[in-house]
Order: sequence, then structure tokens, then C-alpha cells
Amino acid sequence: MNEFISTSSSKNENTDLQDLFEELEATCIVKNAAGIHVRPAGIIVQLFNGEDCDVRFTYAGKTINARSIMSILMLGAPQGGEILVTIRSKEACRILKKIQDAFNSGFGEL
Repeated sequence: MNEFISTSSSKNENTDLQDLFEELEATCIVKNAAGIHVRPAGIIVQLFNGEDCDVRFTYAGKTINARSIMSILMLGAPQGGEILVTIRSKEACRILKKIQDAFNSGFGEL
């Protein structure tokens, strides 16, 4: 189950509306039996390739850059683990949907 947590928008005074960045947060549950291991971590990193975004995962009090496979692996999130996903981007909603879909599918392992 993914739970929407909060949204906020911020805008630098020196930019126009095209530069409006949105920050979204949601909690994603690890569904696959082996938790987040190399294969799911690789899928996560690939999801963000080519995206102009800042993505953070928070689990067990530790926040990491979710664009780094090693950082994702270091979280050690097991099945049932609740990961807070924070995305800052012009397209935060679309990117968040991609990662929620990946978590919901168990990264293809269900």
C-alpha cells in the first residue's frame, strides 16, 4: 500500500513558472520477499535515469540519495519495510507514480 503524505511547491524568486519545482512524499511498502536487493535497486536507479529530479528514500531513520544503487542497498529494507519516498522535480507527480508502480509490482518479483 502506498500512502500519500504531503505536497509542497517552491519557487525561486528569480525564475519563471517553468522553473516551478514540486516536492511530493509518499510511503511505499516493499512487497517482494527478498526485500530491496541488487535487482530492485538497479530498477529503481534506472527509473530515475534521464529525469531532472532529486529523489530521497528514508527508512529506519536513514535518508539516502535514491539515484545511488549502493545507497539503496545500504538501507537494507526488508519485505514489509516502509520507505518514505521524497521527490523534488517539475514532474514530481509523474515520477512518483513510476516509483509507486515499481514498488506495487514487487519490482517484477511477485
